[in-house]
Amino acid sequence: MAATVTDVQRVWTAPGELADDNRREFTAMLRYCLTEAGSHQLFLEDVPRVEFSAADAEQADRIERMIGEAYRRFGGPVKRRSSNKLDQWDLPATPSGTAREEGRIGPGLFVGGPKTARLIRALERLFGEMATRLGADEYTVPAMVPWSTLEKADYTHNFPQHVTATSVVRADLDALDRFSAAKDQRAREAELEIAPVVLAPAVCVSLFERFGGTRLTEPLTVTATGRCSRYEGQTDTSPTRLWSFSMREIVFLGDRPSARAFREAVIEELVRLATELALPCRVAPAGDPFFTKERPELANFQAAMDVKYELVGRMAHDGSAVAVSSLNYHNQHFGKGFEIGFGDQPAFSVCLGFGLERWAEWLSGYLDDDPATWPALLRDRC
Repeated sequence: MAATVTDVQRVWTAPGELADDNRREFTAMLRYCLTEAGSHQLFLEDVPRVEFSAADAEQADRIERMIGEAYRRFGGPVKRRSSNKLDQWDLPATPSGTAREEGRIGPGLFVGGPKTARLIRALERLFGEMATRLGADEYTVPAMVPWSTLEKADYTHNFPQHVTATSVVRADLDALDRFSAAKDQRAREAELEIAPVVLAPAVCVSLFERFGGTRLTEPLTVTATGRCSRYEGQTDTSPTRLWSFSMREIVFLGDRPSARAFREAVIEELVRLATELALPCRVAPAGDPFFTKERPELANFQAAMDVKYELVGRMAHDGSAVAVSSLNYHNQHFGKGFEIGFGDQPAFSVCLGFGLERWAEWLSGYLDDDPATWPALLRDRC
């Protein structure tokens, strides 16, 4: 008689409370800890708890160790120096009551319907007009960048969880024939090799590469819309954490005073836009999703230097918080990495990004299907 295999059941409880502003990214990082778990359930109260099963005690120990390490990286409070620039989180707003579009065709891949398409068209025009007011010239960018571009940006070090590498069939006639005749994925993979390019995780890295090695004599503001790809672990059903999405970005390069002035102008634009939309949201200081072991130091440095703000929308269907726009003051990080000079020193940079699908998902929950009922700033542009 065959032996019955019983999963090992474990409960991990955090040694303390988890700060509110760390909860979202801690949850995302747990996906990198629970890949081997047979089943799991998260309880994210003030003191988080994770219940999971594993094949054996050794595997359970490894999962528990990784969860504990994830908590260590996110558990400490982040002391932010500044406060919200706008807070209308509790603003009364009535959801449209229409069904959310499905459209999922693969992990993190969604096809939006007519309502989403109209909203994105309106938003693209709206953000393009903002870019013009901020003095930006329009550029185009590719959907892929060389590995060296990500290395100059330090993206491979800071955000390895987002990187999506690419492969190509080897440049060999026999390999082409074997790939063409392959009957399954394993046989096809045998003929692939890593390509020298990676899917772009952001629009700005292409723009920094475009101006790499140059020395500016006056501030430069540029903008572009492009396709971006960020891997999100095991998340494949969320319409706001997509693997492939569209991003409008506005990038500024100059000296320290002009970069700081540009950031303040952008904050004013975001506050004005959010106020006119009159939907539940806030413009608040934020941090990047650092997952590696350096996260505590990097997160606290960001908070202390007051370098990142987000426009965060309250979703209509569940009240959750989703960042739809991000404003980043990089100091001289990209000026040094891409050797972009301004005067006799590396340039300072600022970047404002709009996730078009996230914006559409946020707005869609509060807007009727008929564009004639939308706020004028959207209705007139769709």
